[in-house]
Amino acid sequence: MYLCYDLGGTNIKAGLIDKSGHIHNKKNIPTQVEGNLEGVLQQFKDIADRMLEENSISKEHILGAGLGVPGFVDMEKGVVTTAVNLGWHDVPITKRLAEYLPYPAFVINDANAAALGEMWKGAGQNYRDLMCITLGTGIGGGVIINGTVHNGTNGYAGEVGHIRVKDHGRRCNCGKTGCLETEASASALAFYGEKAVRDGVATMLADKMKDAGTITSKDVVEAAAFGDAAAQEIVNQAAYYLGFALANMYMVIAPGRIVIGGGLAAAGDILFKPVIKWFNEFSLTEIKGEEIIYPAQLGNDAGMIGLARLVDLNLKTL
Repeated sequence: MYLCYDLGGTNIKAGLIDKSGHIHNKKNIPTQVEGNLEGVLQQFKDIADRMLEENSISKEHILGAGLGVPGFVDMEKGVVTTAVNLGWHDVPITKRLAEYLPYPAFVINDANAAALGEMWKGAGQNYRDLMCITLGTGIGGGVIINGTVHNGTNGYAGEVGHIRVKDHGRRCNCGKTGCLETEASASALAFYGEKAVRDGVATMLADKMKDAGTITSKDVVEAAAFGDAAAQEIVNQAAYYLGFALANMYMVIAPGRIVIGGGLAAAGDILFKPVIKWFNEFSLTEIKGEEIIYPAQLGNDAGMIGLARLVDLNLKTL
């Protein structure tokens, strides 16, 4: 069995996974960002203890642990160089994990983990060149070339969320402005939904804002599906920027498939159809997004399953 942690700025998704990729137990709990690194590490230990107890599994049956982090990762050194949403900089995470978990641990960017999972058990099976985009609180990108994760110098490869797509755009957590993440992530849809209400735009989102005090990306997608013009404009704007960024990345990497996952991917055709439309607009005419862009098949489990694969591959080299 492997312990796998898909760490996000909002939630920790954890799983107890066997060597075939089958999930035996999983948890989803809020990330204690306010507790900083120590609080998160303690959460990892508490989750592990709980899952082992619930499955009557002893610690001796755990072969290793995998951690996916939303940020830049030096996989060889086991260091998170930067994770903006967590406030981490140059954290020797595998060394620190050893203080809480008595297993060999391996770390990878969370989008790379999702890409590994989709290549192993999901929409990317049988493709050795693959791009995986995760649409969540932020936007991550994982790149696999010839069956191997391409991490790049300092772990910067695949950071599609920080491609600049808009002049004079909103400030991103990375410190730049106009990043794809500020225009097409789940948090971006929520921001623009609330902005529309504050600006007095006629939209059914106003009722949601009045009742709940806030708006989520799910609210925007549901309103768009219902035919709300303001919500449709927000979703189509996000799709425009996604299509633009993916077309440009495709021309550099030329993957067999682009797999789109993350919570926002659950929007389905209302997001995918305009993304493919704009991808086709910005790419070469003989390249068709309908043949390349696919929804992820593993849902929120992609990262965890990819982490199991990561641990398995790394243990074989020890």
